[in-house]
Amino acid sequence: MTKEDVRDFVKDLFTLRTVWIDRGYGRWVVKKRFHPALRSALWVIALIVCAGVYAALNGSEHSEAVAEQKAPMQNMVITASLPEPDDAPPVQQAVIVPLKAQAKRNEIILPSEANPETDRIIAPSTQKTEAPKVSAMPDPLDKSGKYSVDVNKSTYTLTLYRNGEIVKEYPIAIGKNPGDKQRTGDHRTPVGSFKIVSIENSSGWSHDFRDGKGKIKGAYGPYFLRLDAKGWKGIGIHGTHDPDSRGTMATEGCIRLSNEDIAELRQYAYKNMPVTIREN
Repeated sequence: MTKEDVRDFVKDLFTLRTVWIDRGYGRWVVKKRFHPALRSALWVIALIVCAGVYAALNGSEHSEAVAEQKAPMQNMVITASLPEPDDAPPVQQAVIVPLKAQAKRNEIILPSEANPETDRIIAPSTQKTEAPKVSAMPDPLDKSGKYSVDVNKSTYTLTLYRNGEIVKEYPIAIGKNPGDKQRTGDHRTPVGSFKIVSIENSSGWSHDFRDGKGKIKGAYGPYFLRLDAKGWKGIGIHGTHDPDSRGTMATEGCIRLSNEDIAELRQYAYKNMPVTIREN
């Protein structure tokens, strides 16, 4: 196509032309119209403009609706000074207080279009509050409580209970193979309800794990809490020379704690103390 052809096409596109239009019943009228291609393009542009205006109006209405929904929640946000470690200034942080929060503190009632009767902000109390106290381990000399031990093989944890309440959880290692013990030497930790039959000083014991390293002195840590493992000999709770093995299946059937943890647990252990070992 030559430049002349393009020029002629553009000229023809914007030139009004005479068109006979049938009005029905034998009536014909003469109209002046642009090229059909130009008329189609104008219709498309008009549709695009209308769609844009419609989308802009809807977007504005949606933004206003979202703002109205967020307005009640904005009334819930207050600023309070939260305590930081010593030598650090208090940091201003936003605190969201639930609508139904009830506490013995000063209350400021703020109006709200959504719910003017119940929306409220709890203002910080002017009274000094003490930090919550962390309960310490029970006194081992206090024999009024009944202690027991629960071992969860799936989470590698040993939990010490006093009168049914948790005292402390310890990370442990268990037998190399999963499941309940089936035979001697299968490296499984037995499952069931047992009792401690003796508390033995194992600080001088050694053991050969048959890993080529020979006998390891202190392999059982300072204490060995022997269990009546229903016919299985040598099953107990003890310390270890390898505390990094905790959280894994690494023993020949016993339950390992770190030496520090077994020394602490030993203070609460006693003969016939209940021990439960479960899979999960």
